Amino acid sequence: MPADAPFLLDDAALIATCRVERCRSHGPGGQHANKTESAVRLTHLASGEQASCQDHRDHGRNLVDATARLRLRLALRLRGLADPAVIARHRRGRQIALGPRSRDYPAAVAAGLDALAAAAGSLPLAAEALGLSSSQLAGLLTADKEARQAANALRAGCGLGALKT
Repeated sequence: MPADAPFLLDDAALIATCRVERCRSHGPGGQHANKTESAVRLTHLASGEQASCQDHRDHGRNLVDATARLRLRLALRLRGLADPAVIARHRRGRQIALGPRSRDYPAAVAAGLDALAAAAGSLPLAAEALGLSSSQLAGLLTADKEARQAANALRAGCGLGALKT
């Protein structure tokens, strides 16, 4: 694992690199939301990247979800650190069996974005480099809203249009 790839750390190690704040939840949840500090905000100290979660009444579940969100944001932000082997582990022929809820999803998206950047935004060239079909790579990169935005920003920087979902 590259030393500068925090999105590849296990949850405990990633959380150890963050400032963890507990706060009161806002929005739905009735009286409980206003009485407990179950919401979580994580700030990755090295990059300043943040993620928060207040979806659950349980602090532990919010911490798990905030960690997953932070992991994806770090993977989307840091280029050139992903190992394309993560995609190979989930490849079935020219298809990829991996969705946004998978633990490897952020690393796979990072590898897809790295390949897309190396191919000057060309989806067919990036897919070929990863051993995937173009539609499979497009599906991987558009399965999450933030990943889709990152891929489209990369393509726009190369003068190409947005990926279709």
